Amino acid sequence: MKITPRHKLYRDWIYLISTTLISVFFILFNESSFNDTLSSYGMDAFSLINYDYFSFREKRELENEITDLKTRLIKSENERIKFAEAFDENLRLKELLSIDIPDSFEYIYARLSGIDPNSYGRTILINAGKEKNVNENDVVISMNGVVGIIINSGDRISKVKLISNPSNRIAVRTQMNRANGILIPVDQDYASVEEITITTEVAVKESIFTADFSTIYPPGLLVGEVVTVSDSSATINKKIKVRFSQKFDQLDDVFVLKKKAGK
Repeated sequence: MKITPRHKLYRDWIYLISTTLISVFFILFNESSFNDTLSSYGMDAFSLINYDYFSFREKRELENEITDLKTRLIKSENERIKFAEAFDENLRLKELLSIDIPDSFEYIYARLSGIDPNSYGRTILINAGKEKNVNENDVVISMNGVVGIIINSGDRISKVKLISNPSNRIAVRTQMNRANGILIPVDQDYASVEEITITTEVAVKESIFTADFSTIYPPGLLVGEVVTVSDSSATINKKIKVRFSQKFDQLDDVFVLKKKAGK
């Protein structure tokens, strides 16, 4: 038979007596301020424990909710950016569609894809090729004027020789008197127009267009604007300096011109 140690019996009796005394105390002094204070302490302790447990659970739920809101916000911001980009592109397309394209031509929209690293700014790449019926010798323009001509067409990428390429010799005409001359590029911004006689009136800020007899470019496409005109007694021709209407370092959207069938 197992015998309970005496000290454990004493401990149990002490617990019992203490519990009895406390119960009697609460019964006798139920309405006392001390009892109220003690009860409030007990309630505060219970509330603190209960609050910590539930606040921890609510904190985790709140953190999950914040994470979910952040995810939604990121998705919403991405959609807003896409919408803004689409809106800007729509505005650019509206501007592009307002340019004057000869009736005998149709156009293929494209965008700048890159700059040929071996061209030193004389050629560019656009994101349209044979898959869109873009071929060599097709003319490329922008809303600002002539850009150049296709010299190499791949399946999806084509190389464009810029009108500012120094090797170009382009037949052009003046705006007012329709005097014909030859445009020779000087650099990426300027060109000279030769073969216009000193007796022909040419004004500063007058526009220069592709000529009617050009074998490469359709007639009437804007090339640039006259910035200086001078006459020289040593020659029968004027010295005309022209600024290209298209800034090639700001090029983005372009059209490839295609001659319509039967025209």
